[in-house]
Amino acid sequence: GDCTYLNVKENMEDGKSTTYMKFGAGLHVEYGIDYVAKIDDDTVLAIQLLLQFIEDDLPPTPFNRRIYGGTGWASYAHNHIYAAGQFYFMSSDLADYVSNQLTSEDRLAMMHGRHTEDADMGTFIFSHPRPIKFMNLSSFRFWHHPKKSKTEFLAGWKSIGGLPGHGNLLPFWHLCPSWMSGKGI
Repeated sequence: GDCTYLNVKENMEDGKSTTYMKFGAGLHVEYGIDYVAKIDDDTVLAIQLLLQFIEDDLPPTPFNRRIYGGTGWASYAHNHIYAAGQFYFMSSDLADYVSNQLTSEDRLAMMHGRHTEDADMGTFIFSHPRPIKFMNLSSFRFWHHPKKSKTEFLAGWKSIGGLPGHGNLLPFWHLCPSWMSGKGI
């Protein structure tokens, strides 16, 4: 695989992802790429299933306007949905929007009080003046996450054939644990 080194100090919540999206938007201009994706370093991605997803489900340019997706997650405090940071993607026009059209001041004003890169990115994307097509991949995951240790990561690679994983449409188990355990409300 390829590694991309950005001219940015390593950080989790202070502009690394928007810098990466700016790099991806530049690749779109130079090479015509259709989408930019971001994964966490503790995510094991099934490349063959990703390529199948791209081929089967993602429209190419010029039909890929304002498309954003990943595992759907909700911020009830801020009343919006976003793609969890373990893996998300966006069309190259959205990568351009969040990194070049929004200023750093715009992004700073939209950020949540608690730094959450993925929720902030969702906020930036949904601030677009036109409608966004959100593709919720909660029920069709082609990656394992989190794999924090070397042992877990290698086990993830070995079990990659067990993907795609199928999960809940929206993650709500933390909202009502007694109901989810079968004890009722």
